[in-house]
Amino acid sequence: MVRRGGSQNDGTNRPDGAHAAPGGAPAGRPGDDGPWAPPRGAEASGAPQGDWRPRRRRGGLRGMGRPSLARRVARWAALAVIALALMGAGVVAFAAVTPLPKPEVPQATLIYDVDGRVVASLYRQNRQLARPDEIPASLRQAVVAAEDARFYRHHGFDLVAIGRAALRNLQAGRIVEGGSSITQQLARTLYDLSLERTFDRKFREALLTVKLETRYSKDEILTMYLNQVYFGRGAYGAKVAAQEYFGKPLPHLTLAESATLAAFIRGPELYWRQPDRAKARRDWVLSRMAELGMISPAEARRAQAEPLVLRPPDEGEVRAPYFVDYVRDRLAATAPEVAARLYTGGFRIYTTLDLDMQTAAEAAVARLDQVVAPLGEHQGVPQPQVALVALDPASGGIRAMVGGRDFATTPLNRAVHARRQPGSAFKPFLYTAVLASGEPITTPVACRVRQYPGGAGGEPYTPRDYGDPGYHDAFLDIRRAVAVSDNVVAVEWMDRVKPRRVAALARRMGITSPLTTQHLTLALGESAVTPLELARAYATLANLGLRVEPFAILRIEDRDGHVLFRREPRAERVIAPEVAWLVTDVLKSVFDPAYDGTARALGIGRPAAGKTGTTDDSRDVWFVGYTPDLVAAVWIGSDDFAQRVLLPGGAGATGSSTAGRIWQAFMRAALDGLPARDWPRPEGVVRASACTLTGSLDAPRFQWREEWFLAGHVPAPNCLALLQDPHVREDLAAAREAPRGLIPLPLPSLPDDPGRPPDGARPDGGPAPPGPATDGDRQGGAAAPEGPSRPAPGAGPPDTGGDEGGLPAPDGEPDPSPHRPAEGGPAATPPPESGGPPESGGAPGAHPDDRASDGSGAGGHRDAGTPPQEGPSVPPTAPDRGTYVP
Repeated sequence: MVRRGGSQNDGTNRPDGAHAAPGGAPAGRPGDDGPWAPPRGAEASGAPQGDWRPRRRRGGLRGMGRPSLARRVARWAALAVIALALMGAGVVAFAAVTPLPKPEVPQATLIYDVDGRVVASLYRQNRQLARPDEIPASLRQAVVAAEDARFYRHHGFDLVAIGRAALRNLQAGRIVEGGSSITQQLARTLYDLSLERTFDRKFREALLTVKLETRYSKDEILTMYLNQVYFGRGAYGAKVAAQEYFGKPLPHLTLAESATLAAFIRGPELYWRQPDRAKARRDWVLSRMAELGMISPAEARRAQAEPLVLRPPDEGEVRAPYFVDYVRDRLAATAPEVAARLYTGGFRIYTTLDLDMQTAAEAAVARLDQVVAPLGEHQGVPQPQVALVALDPASGGIRAMVGGRDFATTPLNRAVHARRQPGSAFKPFLYTAVLASGEPITTPVACRVRQYPGGAGGEPYTPRDYGDPGYHDAFLDIRRAVAVSDNVVAVEWMDRVKPRRVAALARRMGITSPLTTQHLTLALGESAVTPLELARAYATLANLGLRVEPFAILRIEDRDGHVLFRREPRAERVIAPEVAWLVTDVLKSVFDPAYDGTARALGIGRPAAGKTGTTDDSRDVWFVGYTPDLVAAVWIGSDDFAQRVLLPGGAGATGSSTAGRIWQAFMRAALDGLPARDWPRPEGVVRASACTLTGSLDAPRFQWREEWFLAGHVPAPNCLALLQDPHVREDLAAAREAPRGLIPLPLPSLPDDPGRPPDGARPDGGPAPPGPATDGDRQGGAAAPEGPSRPAPGAGPPDTGGDEGGLPAPDGEPDPSPHRPAEGGPAATPPPESGGPPESGGAPGAHPDDRASDGSGAGGHRDAGTPPQEGPSVPPTAPDRGTYVP
């Protein structure tokens, strides 16, 4: 019998009734519709017997079909939750064992002046870190309301915000909202993570977010965020943003201003450019704060009613740009590790600059176009150019610096880097060497035609003064020669003391540029120097022989307040205080109208010393002057070295008519409010009467006058001793005239009034000549009289002093012996003569290097005979007695 659905017995049935498949494979039981049975009707359809397919049992797989959408979503959601949980657990575990890297937050470096005022902020990211107590509560609340309302309730990731942002982005079909928390934003910016949407970046951000949340409190995270976030206009951090937008310290922000800064975070370079949108965004932040209960609705309305007023973005430029540039240069040399991170390290650099003096310097330099004629442009830069540098002579601290007309147009700092010939401004170094060698100020030298070997083409070199005929043809002592800036006398003195000695002394006083030691024209400023060098060397005189190093940086601190560098005071005695005092006293005569001083119209209402300088054809004009509190050097010239500096009327400029006027304007403003004081006179300086030669060569005469001398170097008390000087005898022989006047004999010192004969008596027994009385309150001829005598204005040279002292010889060269031995008190004092032409002085004519000479060839140097200066003349001042004026 054949079973339905089974196969007929073909003799292959097994004894147990089981089917045997072809090839011996076991088959299902007869009548068994098992899962591996061939489908019904397979034989009839001709399907291959071996093509068996599984059949689903009723209620099994055969009846299920595909899973539903809901079941598939639930399945994937479960898998996603499991994966996120595993990933979160992995992040937390990894964060727990991984140290939080220390962020290197770029921060602006601030430069301060000597009084702690900000001079400049150097940054690529302008950032200053605010302390937690500096951040107002209104700003904290506004930022939380605008950026992360659930900040204090989540643990770094706001899942509600993430889900809300995802839904809105799906609805919009694009990214319209982010779900990042404040902590996530901080991690992203603090560690400079790329904004690329990569798994690696997301993982690092998540890791750092967890680390920040576990390491810091919420308030600390918010403080770090407010110090890191960008607010636009180059302002990083809330502290800089408060100054940038509102010009006020961070703690002083109002509620409306706090909401404005919070509004700017979303579009830092958008909102400040569009005030209407910025105000709308600010008002939304205020409404959000009220909605979250941070402020009352009434407070929100009042703040919304305030107008939005932002500080213009063009304010806050760098002040004193030439000085700041100099500070950068010095950092590269003295603190390279600070210079390498200057724009990101957040250093605090405290400098010697005085912003009040810097303002005075910039105002004085701005007068340049009033005192000189324009010279067009050189390589696109207006000419002539100008430089001014001022130092504190006691410390060397730079108080003001201007290196040109305009830093944006010409950043070359001429105060530091421009070497130019100083002209007669170099003469103080010559006369310091002269007086240090023991020469009295009263030593006369005739300004006459003199010839020296070494001229151009093998011809003799013949120095000349400015003007026609180019010679005073008169006897000039050191004080008058300096006052009128005589060139001929200066070259003669250089021939006597030798250029090598003067150059060595100038280097010791502060000149660092190369100096010639071969040419007598060194006396006239042949060797080029910078304004900063001259200011430094003159400061040695102002500091009574102590040389200081010019410097700009007092102290450097890192962002945590640790001191990285501190300037230690440095001063070295290079000349005796008596010498410096005497040279300074001589340089005071430059301002004295009684001596026809080249700076007689440049007084500043207080004791001052200085020197003009004008080079060949007025290519460089100078004035360097100082008080006990301040020394300043001013230079004017053309960058191409060829153009002459001209007065507005077209005449050649001089140091007194141009640079001197800028110096005067600066010093008056810079020292305004400081008490006037004089230099204290060293004990080794005494006042006594001495005989000297004055008058023209065709009518020379002896003259007695009081002068300052080094103790031990007072000239002999008669004129016969003066005639023993071989140089004086040579000058008299050239004049071919015997000096007129009395030749007094030596007199014993009088205990009541040494150095002065009794009333009505003459040294030769005759009546005393008329003349000004002198106060003789001196003991042994050493102490200065309390009240100086003074000739009537115009009657003759005033009683002022010179300089001398025990200066060690430079380069190991012994000091020359003084020309005169120290002897007793001087004799009577006839009335001094005025006389001598106005200032002249020029450069050598036939010198081998005419371009390097301090003169105009045939014309010579031009520090004398300057046109009258504008402004009131300075009345003759009483001669210096060395008293200290507090």
